[in-house]
Parts: sequence; structure tokens; C-alpha cells
Amino acid sequence: MVSINNIKDFTIIKIDNGDIIVELLNYGASIYGIKTKDYLGVYENVVLQYESIEDYINNSIYLNATIGPIAGRVKDALIKIDDKEYFLDKNSDDKHCLHSGSLALSYKFFDYEVNENGNMTEVVFLYENTDIVNYLIKVIYRIEKTSIRIDYEIESEESFVFNITNHAYFNLSGNLKRNIKNHEVRLNTNIRHELTNELVVTGNLIEERDIYNFLKSKAVEKGIKYLEATAKGGYDDIFYSPDNDLRHVIADVYDPVSKRGLKVRSSYDHLVFYTHNNINDLKLKYLGKHQKHYALCFECQKSPYGFFEKGASNPVLNKNQVYQESIIFEFFIKKIMQNIDLF
Repeated sequence: MVSINNIKDFTIIKIDNGDIIVELLNYGASIYGIKTKDYLGVYENVVLQYESIEDYINNSIYLNATIGPIAGRVKDALIKIDDKEYFLDKNSDDKHCLHSGSLALSYKFFDYEVNENGNMTEVVFLYENTDIVNYLIKVIYRIEKTSIRIDYEIESEESFVFNITNHAYFNLSGNLKRNIKNHEVRLNTNIRHELTNELVVTGNLIEERDIYNFLKSKAVEKGIKYLEATAKGGYDDIFYSPDNDLRHVIADVYDPVSKRGLKVRSSYDHLVFYTHNNINDLKLKYLGKHQKHYALCFECQKSPYGFFEKGASNPVLNKNQVYQESIIFEFFIKKIMQNIDLF
């Protein structure tokens, strides 16, 4: 069942298929809410949500929004393509560009259309950009059973850097009952990009063995306690996974109390693992005052601009090429999946 709720310029598109309830927002082609069942069959929200819908206009943490055209940080806020220079906003340490600055798709109203095909519901968000570079982007959400698939398609009139992701903030406790430190995380790689103190990649790759190694599932609190006093304040790291196949799980997370779990698949070969280290003054639904470490993010994406590895994904999209990438979020309940090897 699909319902539409218009509030001023905002449109909330609600999909309830009996297995999952997903709410999407036309502003930023964002996820507004996701309700899944716990082991008792109780539906609860498993993503952060602002208390007021108008707060999404001031969404400084990119809550659940589409990130692009360039996810992550661009060193010195400068892009060079075919001898042409593009100067971006210096919104990170007054030196680098984070998540595209003023070009950010996170702060754009998208057109949309809804299609229903049997048990699958498709919501297509469209935005035509004319700032700096002319391009058309489609963000396509496909909801089926307990799975949310996001497909990104871009056609550009010029060569440019495109690296699109979704910045969903997950908390599987349900309605923010607890922070995420008890959540158990597993990644299919332990290869991490070295970062400067300004969180810009250096180009060096590190094969991690300690707090950044999630090849075996472990609680977030086991590593984050060593990072809370650092400049990052928690995990905010980009991992390289050459196994970029939608059939394979790049990350999974499990809450042992609610017994909810999430598997992440992606066509991308990089993933930023982030633990909600930065907050703003906006109130969150269910929680009230915004507090750190109440969510996990798995930001699937291409290589950082200027630092893509040999054989890895190049974020530069040439003129007349078509950008096509996908991310899948699939929810499960442990009592059903307990004997299945997720990898």
C-alpha cells in the first residue's frame, strides 16, 4: 500500500508491504523512516528522524539523505578534469569540500513518480542540475519484502566527478531505545584508507588487525572506546573492498536485544563506516536532545577523488558515459537467519 502526505513543500511517500514500512522524502531524495519488526513482531523505526520535518532544511549531518554529486571529502576543494578546474566550497576545516558543499543533492527538492509492480514498489526521484555541470540524476528506490534497493543513474553533458551514496543513520534497537555501542558489526574487508587529521585520504592503504578489523563480527563498543577521545570521536573511516558484487554482503550489523539485523550489498568497492560522531542542535524523534553514537552509517561509494587504486573504481564520469550503481539494505530477524552464514 502506498500513501502520499504533502506538508508544505515536502512530500512523504509511505510504502507498507506488510513486511516493512518505508517512508521516503522528496527533499534530498531521502529516507524519512524505516519500520521493521523485532523478534516479537513489533514494528519500530530503525533510522534517525528529526522531530520536525522542517528541520531537514537545516540537515547539517546529511541525515538519511542522498549524497552527491561527490560523497566524501575533496582535498583542497579542487577538481581538475581535462585541464579544466572546478572550485568547490571549503566547508570542511575551511580547506576541503565535504559532500559537495552548496552543490549537495541533499538540499534539493526532487520530482518523483511511483510505480507498483506486484510485490515490488518503485519510487523514482529525478533532479536536473544546471549548476557548474549539466546532468540528470535518477535515484530509484525499490522496496520488496524486507529489502530496500537504491539505484543511481546519471547522464552528464560534461565529464565530472560523480560519487553518489545514501547517508542512512541506522539504529536497530527500535525507536532509539539505546545507542549503537552494543550493535555487532562485520565488514568483508580490513583494508582501510589512511587519513590525515583533517580526515582526507593520503593514498596509503592499511591492512588492519586491531580496532579497525571487523572481519569477525564484534560489538562497536570494543573499538569505539579507543576513538572517542580522538579528533574523529568514533569511527569515520573508508574501507576498500574489491569484492563489489551485489550478490555478496559488504557489511552486516546486528542488535542482540531486538534481534534485528541488516545486511548491506553494493556495486561499489568502497564503504565509509561512521558512528554518528557529529551532532547538531535539532531534536530527534523518540530521543529529544540530539546525542552522539545513536546510529551507524554504511556509506557505499567509489574511490575518493584523486586516490583511486589500480583496478578500483574511478569517480570521474566521462561525457556520454552513463553512471549506474546500486546499494541494497536488507533487514532480517536473527531467529530466522541464525544458521545462515551471511558472507
